[in-house]
Amino acid sequence: MTRRDLFWRGVGGVLIIAAPTLELLAPSDPGSARGLLTLLLLAVTLFGLVLVAQGKKLALVLRIENSRHRALPDLIRSRRVQRRRKP
Repeated sequence: MTRRDLFWRGVGGVLIIAAPTLELLAPSDPGSARGLLTLLLLAVTLFGLVLVAQGKKLALVLRIENSRHRALPDLIRSRRVQRRRKP
């Protein structure tokens, strides 16, 4: 496992620990937006779980999806298939 992979998995672990801790420390005043905060922190916890499971692969996927070259792997695959079909 590379250092970058360990870094992303560590960030995921920190998110898994920090989000429930923040939920427990949040004030529980009636009329506050506690439910919205709970949902947001649940999403952060799930994102941390995905980071722990996938590591740097998730960061790479997000970077590729947000780039203008996101269709490049499909283009390469389709050209390979076309070359294989032509004798």
